[in-house]
Amino acid sequence: MPTTPIEFDQFLRNGVPASLVSTVSGFLDLTQGQMARLLHISSSTLRRRLNGQLRLKGAEANAMYRVLGTLGVATRVLKSDGNSRSWLKRSQPGLEGKMPVELLDTDAGADAIILLLEQIYHGVIP
Repeated sequence: MPTTPIEFDQFLRNGVPASLVSTVSGFLDLTQGQMARLLHISSSTLRRRLNGQLRLKGAEANAMYRVLGTLGVATRVLKSDGNSRSWLKRSQPGLEGKMPVELLDTDAGADAIILLLEQIYHGVIP
């Protein structure tokens, strides 16, 4: 996996392996349909990508980057995969009662999640 912004840029330009979708959906315990919604593609398109071991490109790759980036921040702030997975799937008062995973389909939603995580990290609980 890339670790720097420039490495991620190249990773996205080359296309994100569809297998990463399965890894992330397994981590978050999401269905293919839920993952397709986060990526802004139909379930049948996602199924084709997975079955053909194709790469996500363009907007699909950027959507996956948004999800991965948010997961990374959550894991850093909450100190473990288990804590971040649990937190992302629970209603959060700082997100007007929404579950963070429900907001991962937009940049604004991801920004709201990351802002809340940064507030938690710095001890500023809204």
